[in-house]
Amino acid sequence: MISWQLGVRAESGVHVITEPGTNAGLTLRTGGTGLSAGDGDFWIEVTAGEHQVDLDYLVVTFPAEVELGDLVWLNGYQSWSESAVRPLGRGRRPLFSPARLLKLHLIGDDVIAPAQRNRRAEVSHEVLAAQPSSATGAPGARLWASRLGSDAFTILEVSAGSIRAVIDVAGWRLAAGESARIAWLEARTGDTAPHLLRDWAGSLATAREVPAITGWTSWYRYYTDIDAERLSAEIDALAASEIRFDVFQIDDGFQAQIGDWLDPNPGFPNGVAPLAKQARDAGMLPGLWIAPFIVSKHSAVSREHPDWVLRDRRGRRVPAGWNPAWKGDYWLLDLELPEVQHHLAEVFRTARDDWGFGLFKLDFLFAAALDDRPGATRAQRMRRAMELLREWCGDAVILGCGVPLVSAAGLVDYCRVGADVEARWESPLRLLNYRERASTVSALRSTLARSWMDGTWFGIDPDVVILRTTDTRLDDTERRALFTMNSALGSLVFVSDDVVGYDGETARLLGTWDPPGAARVLAHTQVSGVDQVVTDRGVLSARLGRDGGWVRVDG
Repeated sequence: MISWQLGVRAESGVHVITEPGTNAGLTLRTGGTGLSAGDGDFWIEVTAGEHQVDLDYLVVTFPAEVELGDLVWLNGYQSWSESAVRPLGRGRRPLFSPARLLKLHLIGDDVIAPAQRNRRAEVSHEVLAAQPSSATGAPGARLWASRLGSDAFTILEVSAGSIRAVIDVAGWRLAAGESARIAWLEARTGDTAPHLLRDWAGSLATAREVPAITGWTSWYRYYTDIDAERLSAEIDALAASEIRFDVFQIDDGFQAQIGDWLDPNPGFPNGVAPLAKQARDAGMLPGLWIAPFIVSKHSAVSREHPDWVLRDRRGRRVPAGWNPAWKGDYWLLDLELPEVQHHLAEVFRTARDDWGFGLFKLDFLFAAALDDRPGATRAQRMRRAMELLREWCGDAVILGCGVPLVSAAGLVDYCRVGADVEARWESPLRLLNYRERASTVSALRSTLARSWMDGTWFGIDPDVVILRTTDTRLDDTERRALFTMNSALGSLVFVSDDVVGYDGETARLLGTWDPPGAARVLAHTQVSGVDQVVTDRGVLSARLGRDGGWVRVDG
């Protein structure tokens, strides 16, 4: 039996509706074939009466054929949010409260429908797939998902025998007489979870056609400590090597401050346009990192245009996070302001047409979903922001990062699907239950769990491979695990090392990375912590433990 509860905002508080009919200024009806057995769906549609109506929350609960120990595909909120394929447990640990002092809760899903959430539930965003545990020997796989990710984020809280869908309709405003479908859940059955996930994803969006590409990025080599001289020398070194590099990408550090994208820092006296030309002359597509929706408290933009920074109901600036590298808070721009849209359009026009960059790595995009003003849902604002980026970038290649994946589907060319890697296997921030932490093992788990997105929503970026043997805590097995996984499943594979400093064996290994594109996962099982993944190019085996791991491909 399906039960649901819809909250509608009123002057006296929130009016709760639990049955179809006319109530609280709107008419509501439900339909579909059901979710309890086999393939089916369930939807809720509302029509406003004579006056405008603002929605507040929606929760739908239904029985589901899923049990503790079943192998489940749990999808995280945004690019960096840890995703996993693992046996279903009894719950998860919430973000440790001290993490809020660092504003880490703003980066993950803690801000979404906070009053309706069970913080200790096992969750998956937008879609959940399950296969019976190997111990039962039962065949088949099942999938439950939302079809309205562009309008309302859906969090699927799963427990043995049931799913509770928290649908974030807060802020959804219906004009008088306007109708909208505010929930559309579906259930599917099939042979394997990877097949179900790919079929569902393909029915929701159409990926832009993109080739498999390799490249070099400045981030893990220099972080923000970059200048024109260093990067020019890197271009020369890459061009002189016999290794394929399709892209040369400049990351964070070229700009004066976060938000001041057209003002280079002193290390680039002639700007970055000469580097873009040098890269093109060397046969590489020049790329540039920009975090378009945020500004630093130290930026000229925030000082000269304080009205461009989004304010809450009390007039306070809306924070998007805190970053020690940027010396404090960073804030969200008000993307509804025409002046802000014009400014960002000019940033991209300049970088593309005047400076010559053909690829943009666009980062910290989740910030657009922190706007919780009435009039639109977080998902609607996020999707609109991504549509604006596509318009501003024109024909340039977009590599999305730090973005809710469903919001980027079909709009970006490539997208990060895991956390930032590190030159170590795991991060101490794991102890805070921070699912967006920089972590090599978290990135690898997410790449496995989200491989179905490649070619259905975009080409996936598993983040860089780190092969250097100095300035790293990764051992040889872990370095090779990162290289093997990313090369097998990524459509975009970058490195961020001093390639001149490689020993002969490492240089030969990187020379084999000429990728044919991401392998398609056909089946996935897990026994005793070891993933056995059948692809269209062979079998990938992986052990991704907290204290180390390995990956190999036989085919």
